[in-house]
Amino acid sequence: MQTISEKEEKQIRRYCVYPKIALVALIVPFALCVLVVPLEMIDDLVFHNDGFAPAGLNTAIALVALYVAIFCFCALLPKFGMRGKQWIDLQNRLAVRQEQSSHSAQVAGVLATQAAGRLLQNSDNKAAQALGDAAQVAGAVGAVSTAADMLSESANNAEAMANAYGVSVPDIKKQLAAFAIVPFLILVAIYIPQYAQASRETQEKVALAAEQIDLAENALAQACGRVTADDPFEKYKDYGYHVAGYLREGDSGWDEAYVYLSFDEYGTITEVHYYERVDVAASPEENLSQAEKDFQALNAPLSGLNVSTADPELLAACTIPDDFKNAFLQGSFYEGIRIYNNDAPVRVACSFDTESKEDFDEYSRPQICLSMYKASS
Repeated sequence: MQTISEKEEKQIRRYCVYPKIALVALIVPFALCVLVVPLEMIDDLVFHNDGFAPAGLNTAIALVALYVAIFCFCALLPKFGMRGKQWIDLQNRLAVRQEQSSHSAQVAGVLATQAAGRLLQNSDNKAAQALGDAAQVAGAVGAVSTAADMLSESANNAEAMANAYGVSVPDIKKQLAAFAIVPFLILVAIYIPQYAQASRETQEKVALAAEQIDLAENALAQACGRVTADDPFEKYKDYGYHVAGYLREGDSGWDEAYVYLSFDEYGTITEVHYYERVDVAASPEENLSQAEKDFQALNAPLSGLNVSTADPELLAACTIPDDFKNAFLQGSFYEGIRIYNNDAPVRVACSFDTESKEDFDEYSRPQICLSMYKASS
C-alpha cells in the first residue's frame, strides 16, 4: 500500500464525507418549507393567532439560508478539488479510475422546464397557469435530481480513492441524522412559545367576550320573550358572536320583531339590527307605527347599557329615518326600499325587504330592517 501524506489522507476523508453532508443539506430546506405550512396553519386554525408573529418564519428562512450555504460549500469543494493538482497526483500514482460525467444536458433540461413554467404562469389562461405551476415543480425536482447525481459521482470518486490508498471512510450516519433533525427541532421549539402566547390571548378574548355577551343577554331578557346568545366558551369564533332578542311569542311561534346584536371576537358590539315583520293585511301606517313601537321596546334595555361598543351611539335611541317613512307610506308592499345614511358617528341603514306580487305567497316574509353601524372614518 502506497504511503500518502497526512494532508492527502485528510483530503480523501473530507471528500468522502462532504457529498453526504451536501445531500442532507439539499433536502432539509425543502422539508423545512413544507413544515412551515402546517405550523402556520396550526397557529391560525387551532390557536387563533390573529397577529403576524415573524419569529417562526424568520427562523425557517435563516435555517434554509444556512443549509443552502452548507450545501454549496460541501458540494462545490470536492467538485473543484478533484480537478486540483493534489487530487490528480493521487489519481495518477495508482491509476485510480475517476468518473467525470457531463451534466450539462440535465442542467439545460431543468433550466428549460423552469423557463417554460414561468412563461406559462404569466398567461391569462388558468389551465396554462396550472401547467406553469406543474412545470416549476418538475423543474425543482429535476434540479434536486441533478444535484443528487453530481453528489453521488463525487462520493463514488472519493470512495474509490480511499479504497485505493487504504484510507478508512468515516461513518457519519449518526451525525447526519442529527444534522437533519436539529433544524426541525429548532423550528418547532420556536413555534411552541408562539402557540402558548396565542392560546393565552385567545382565552383572554373568550372571557372578555363572554362577559360582554352576558350583559347584553341579561338586559334583553328583561324586555324580550326569548333571548338567544352564542357562548364563546363553547365555541371560539374569530369572526365574532351574536345575541338575538325576540320581543314576544305569536300564535304560530316567535314573531319577527327582534333585535340582532353583532359582537367582534373581543366582545365589542359592532352592529345592531332591528327587524319587524310586515303584515300586508294592515295598512302601511299601521305597520310603520308597530315597527316604531317595537323598535323602541327592543332598544329600551340597550340604551345606556354599560357594554363595550364600537361607538356609544349604536345603542342610543333608534329612529326610523324620515326618508324611509315617506318611501314606505307611498310605496307598495311588493317593492323593496333601501335608505342609507353615513353621517358620523353612526351609519344608519333602513330597508324594506319583500318579493314581487307575482312571487308573493304564504311563505313570503316581508320585513322592515333598521341597522346601525359605526360610520366609515
